[in-house]
Amino acid sequence: MKKKRNDYFSIKYVFLAMSVLCLGMMVITYAKGSTIAVYKNALVDLFSPVQTRIHAIGNWFDNQSKQRKEKEDLLTQLEQLKEENRALLQQIDQYHTDYIELSELRKLFRLMDDYPQYQMIGAKVIGKESGSWFYKFTINRGSEDGVALDMNVLASGGLAGIVTDVGKHTAVVTSILDDQMNISAISKQTRCSCMVMGDLQALSKGSIRIMYIHQDAQIQSYEKIVTSSTSSKYLPNFLIGYAHDITMDSNHLTQSGYLIPAVNFSQLENVLVVTKKKAV
Repeated sequence: MKKKRNDYFSIKYVFLAMSVLCLGMMVITYAKGSTIAVYKNALVDLFSPVQTRIHAIGNWFDNQSKQRKEKEDLLTQLEQLKEENRALLQQIDQYHTDYIELSELRKLFRLMDDYPQYQMIGAKVIGKESGSWFYKFTINRGSEDGVALDMNVLASGGLAGIVTDVGKHTAVVTSILDDQMNISAISKQTRCSCMVMGDLQALSKGSIRIMYIHQDAQIQSYEKIVTSSTSSKYLPNFLIGYAHDITMDSNHLTQSGYLIPAVNFSQLENVLVVTKKKAV
């Protein structure tokens, strides 16, 4: 009998709870047109600043991403421009080198025109002794190309030297700068005879020696000095250089001074070998 009483109270409580729940749903349904809107507006007012801040943060990240992409694109373009600039600089250097070589070759062609009576072989300088000056240098032409001992060698400007050693495909040229070289010469203007001699001490000033000028000769500064017909190995009238600082010797019988070579011996790349030799 006690058990049945407890079951009654349990069913009663369940029914009461369900009634309260239904009543609550009715109240909520009735009031949702106004109350829920109030709650909704309150929530919107509460979270609106947060949403604005989140939106701003999102925009900042988006802008940062765009700027980073633009920076990467600019850096890529910069590297491309640097590479193009390097290529252009190399091309300019090559053009400059080609221009210098072309200018030198043109001077050599003009030199050939100045001496149409001689046959000449073009050659490239492929080696030289140590130092900044070309005392002795090697060319890429030899006996197989028609080069022989004692042939005169010209470069842009005038006389460069003479062939002193010959191989099949190379030859050694001793230049007029060598201190063992003695060249019989003459003034082109006054026809006064002299001797041109290599001088290492004078060469430090860019000159070589000119000696044994007659005491009465009047050689002017920068007068042209050319090879003489009395020379035993050099063909006549090749320009050697320009006389300067001519003074009377202590013996008062001769004059001497210095000569600036017509050839730039600090930069020598191409030469002409005169195939005719001086008749002994």
